[in-house]
Amino acid sequence: MDIFLATCVLFAILLLGALISAGNERQRKAIDGIREQTEGWAEQDIRIKREKLTRQIVVPEPLAWLEKVSAAVLGSAPKLVTVTPWQKNGLSAIVGLCQDGRSLVFTPIPRERLLKALKVKSKGVLAGIQSALLGEDPRRIPYTELSVVTNGMFFDIEAAQVWQAITGESLPVPRLTMYEVPAPGKGRK
Repeated sequence: MDIFLATCVLFAILLLGALISAGNERQRKAIDGIREQTEGWAEQDIRIKREKLTRQIVVPEPLAWLEKVSAAVLGSAPKLVTVTPWQKNGLSAIVGLCQDGRSLVFTPIPRERLLKALKVKSKGVLAGIQSALLGEDPRRIPYTELSVVTNGMFFDIEAAQVWQAITGESLPVPRLTMYEVPAPGKGRK
């Protein structure tokens, strides 16, 4: 009888744990949905408020603008020396070289799509050349999503002007992802 009772109690505890886990997962998904809706609402609210000011915005120095945006994200100025456009297999990015040797990569391509496209199937010398944009281990490179919600109400307009000035093409989406690639030979801190 004691074994039966202990088994029932153990089963009840396991069942309760499973129910709590399932409930927590549902709450996490609901919170993620609310967060996404809130971000969407904030973006639309910012766009409505800024309509009158959009014609006055001009970014005269793309390098200075990228420096300002990246400094806001990183906490200090990265001291960009040069920026160059990068294109390969339908992917595009702006690569900025910093004084300390690291690179900042700005791209409108969603992170998962970029990582999938840069995924190297072979090992060796050619593999290093193919994945050079984000270094040896692209999945470990720190990144930040840049948008009007995180970088100011005129971010998408300014980013489109900078993208046009550097790449000669229009920015396909009103967001960028910034990757901080360590200098060659230096690992992550």
